[in-house]
Formats: sequence, structure tokens, C-alpha cells
Amino acid sequence: MDRSVASLLDRIYEQYERWRAGPPLAGAELAQFFSAVGRTAAVIGRSDITAEVERLIHRLNGQTERQWTAEEVLMEMVPLLRCFYEAGKAASSTIPFSHRQGPRATILLCGNDPLFFAYVCGALQPLPWRFMTIPSFEQAASSMFRISPDCMIVSVKEEEWENPDLMVLLERAGQRPYLPVVIVSKDERKEGRLKGYELGADDVIACPAADELFVRVRRLVEKKRKIDDLVLIDELTGVYNRKYLPQVYVRLRSELERSGTPSCLALLDLDHFKQINDRFGHLAGDAVLRKLAAFLRQHTRGGDTVIRFGGEEFIVWLARTSRSEARAVLERLRRQFAAETIDADGERLSCTFSAGLVEFRDPDQPLDYWLRVADRALYAAKRGGGNRIEEAACEEGECLDEDVRPTQTDQQRWSVAIVDDDELVRVMIADLVRKLAAEQEREVEIYEFDDGLSFLESPLYESGRRSVVILDRVMPRMDGLEVLHRLRRERKPCKVMMLTSRQDERDIAHALEQGADEYVTKPFKWLELEARLRRLLKELDA
Repeated sequence: MDRSVASLLDRIYEQYERWRAGPPLAGAELAQFFSAVGRTAAVIGRSDITAEVERLIHRLNGQTERQWTAEEVLMEMVPLLRCFYEAGKAASSTIPFSHRQGPRATILLCGNDPLFFAYVCGALQPLPWRFMTIPSFEQAASSMFRISPDCMIVSVKEEEWENPDLMVLLERAGQRPYLPVVIVSKDERKEGRLKGYELGADDVIACPAADELFVRVRRLVEKKRKIDDLVLIDELTGVYNRKYLPQVYVRLRSELERSGTPSCLALLDLDHFKQINDRFGHLAGDAVLRKLAAFLRQHTRGGDTVIRFGGEEFIVWLARTSRSEARAVLERLRRQFAAETIDADGERLSCTFSAGLVEFRDPDQPLDYWLRVADRALYAAKRGGGNRIEEAACEEGECLDEDVRPTQTDQQRWSVAIVDDDELVRVMIADLVRKLAAEQEREVEIYEFDDGLSFLESPLYESGRRSVVILDRVMPRMDGLEVLHRLRRERKPCKVMMLTSRQDERDIAHALEQGADEYVTKPFKWLELEARLRRLLKELDA
């Protein structure tokens, strides 16, 4: 990017920052600014920018009554930004179709570079990659373990190389088994590149076009997966090995400290496994281990973690799960696995497991403490005859053997609360919930509220019933984030989907930070809304 084009892009960035700090804008005001951009582009000989500016002004003039937020304008500018970063070439068209259907990946975009990040998200939109943008280095460092990205792209300005928060971010990234980091900077000096590598970056590039960035990031994501497989995956069963356990603990402890959301650790052990080895041989025993591992991976939820702890012992760490929810999950797993058959070198076997369960709710206790507590509960399950779940009840940080007790199931109908001040939105979402309930032949109770305070004062909230709460971000009387904060502070057993008309990724990241399970932006993509809602409703049965 030559100096004159870079200067024009800086001018757009400065204006965008002013828009972001101010009230919504009229289309005429926006058109006036972009007309000036088009005239400058013509002077420097960039007719492609001038032509795209004219198309942008036409789109703005087509909605004369609309008030535009800065984030909405940014989304409209994506085609214009491509002219700056691609010099008129359609970079995403060079991405092979096979990669658009390839593995999913989570990419964390970090730094205060909204124009470049909006361009990247728009140009790489066909890929099955999930982009999350966090502008603050400090916030990204604290959120990294919870987000668990496959790659981190950090935008660094020339004056930010010595920023302490940047150094902390990259140092923390290096504490993970392997998290690839790409630094993107307009600083093309050799000193800047060397500084980036010294700080731990895997790649340092100067604001590339999307196709080049895609190739570099894809290579690093593939490298990460190979390293993870070599270091963290148990060779026999294909699940994580115990080396991965401290990483899970750090992530869930951070979540507990931040939002007060508990999780549960279950230590599983195959019943009478030695008899299987003695009677059928170790190859049959290996088949049983592989079967249990595959079963656990298939039947646990996306946020849960399965680890082979050693021998015939496995750990299932159930994220964002209360004690009662974990009981129901493990009881379901126990019954289903007991009904499975295992083909072991011509023999048809069946097997059961026992488990000890503990709720992780004290971040000051070390990992070994929770393992000991779960092991005591597991011992009680074995002592009781096996093929059962025992739970260690914790009071004031102490978990005692005499407090273990059998699990119970708690089946109930679906309960869904729709909290939105837009009546039409409530009606449409309620219809969608009824459709999903009919598909699953389930009964459902739907509660509608036109503001957050009415929901918090309702019998549904006071009952503490497990439910899905669909929560609008901006409402009269009480902001949606305030409602979410109350739900998490009081540890209500709710799955929360946040709705927002704000396209700013910082708002989305903030909602996730506060404990939202899902978010959907307005105007809705109904297939996306249905898929996300279907997942949350399914988790009510877990």
C-alpha cells in the first residue's frame, strides 16, 4: 500500500473513531464524507476506490430516513476496504472451494484496527472460520483460555511495540501448549519485524490481502492441530491425555473467578476391567477402552472435555454445569454405555463404569484437591457394587466421604423465556420454539416479557427452574447485560442466548465474557438462530 493510499485509509479510520464516539448518523452526513474520499481517490489515480465510493453513496442514499451507527457503516464499507487492501483484486476468489468446506477454526482478532478486521471478516466470510474481535490486549489476555482459539491475529501499531499489555498477551499465549500468533502491522521496518519475532510471534506481516493472510493462518492452524495430536492426544483412545488436564483447569478456574459459573469434574473407572484383560486378553481390553472413549466423545456436549487419566480411568469435565445438571448427564451416560456391545476379537462384550462426581466451585483449591475428592467419591461407587454414580457434596470447601450419595435424574419439560421489547420478535421466536418442540415431541412452556425487570420479578425467575432465556441486549427499564449479570451472579440454571442489533464485535465479546452461552445479531439469519436455539434446548435434556 503506497503512502497516499495509506494516508487516505488513515483519514477514514480517524473519521470512523469520531463516529463511534458520537450518536447515530444521517445518510446525508455520511455521503458528504465519502464524496470527499472519492474526490481524493480520483486525485491520486485510484479510480477503483472512486467507483466503489459512488456505489457506497448510492446505498446510503437509498435509505434516507435511516440513522446509521458506526458499526453499521463499517459493515457497509467492507467492499470499499477491499479496494484499499487488495488494490482492486478480489482476494477471496483465489481461496479454493475445498478450503471453504474444510475444518472449522476459531480465530481471535486482537487490537484496535477495526477497518482491517472488518475487511478480513468480510473477505474470508465463506470460510468455516469463527472470528472473534477483542480490541484490548489486556482483555484478550484474560479471555484467551476461555475462547481457546486456533490462531490469534494481533494488529500492532508502530508505537505499540513496547506496550506492556502486548507483551503480557504474547507471553500468556506462549504458556499454552501451542497457540500460533500472527502479528499484522503497517510498520514495515526490519526492526519492527524482529521485535515481533522476539515477542514470540510465529509470523509478522504488513497488512496483507486476505488471500495471503488466509494461506499463512491456515498453515499455522494445521501445524497447531498436528502438534496437539502429538503432545496432548492419547494414542490408544484418541481423546486428550492427562497433560491437557492443567490447561482445562486453568480455563475453567478463570471462568469461575470471572462469572461465578461452576463446573463439574467426574472421574470414571471401568468396572471389573482386570477380569476382561485376564479372560479375553489385553487386545480385548484395548477395544473396551477405545469404545468407552469414543462413546464419551460422541455423547458429551461440545463444551465438555474428555481425558484419559490413566489405565482404565477417564475424566469428564463438564463446563458451565451445576451439580444437578452433571448428575443427569452422568446418569444418562451410565445407562447408555451399559447397553452398548463391544466387538473384541470376535467376542461380544458389554461393560459398565462407575464415577465419582464433584462440583468445582472454589478456585482457590488446587487441581490435585479436586482429583482427590472425585477419587474418594469413585471409591464409594466401587464399594457400593459398581455401575453407579456417587457425588461428593462440598460444604465450606470440605468434601467428606460420608457426604457422598447416589445421583438422581430430574427430567422436566422445556421452559423458554423470551425477553424482548419487540412484540413481533417475541411472536416469531415463540413460533420457532414450538416448531422445535414439536419436532422432538416435547412439551414446552413459553414465557414472554417485554423488559428485563418484568422477567426478574416473575415466578419463573424465582423458581430457579432450568430454562433457556432469550435475552435482548437493549431494552427499557433494564439493560440485557444487567439481567445476564443477575442470572450468573445468582447462579440460575439457565442457558442464555443474547440478541443484539449491534454489529460491534466488542459488544458480542463482552456478552460472552458476562456468561452468555450464545449470541445472535439482528437482523436474524433464521437458520443460524434455529441451529443455536436447537443446541441450547438440547442441553436442557443433558
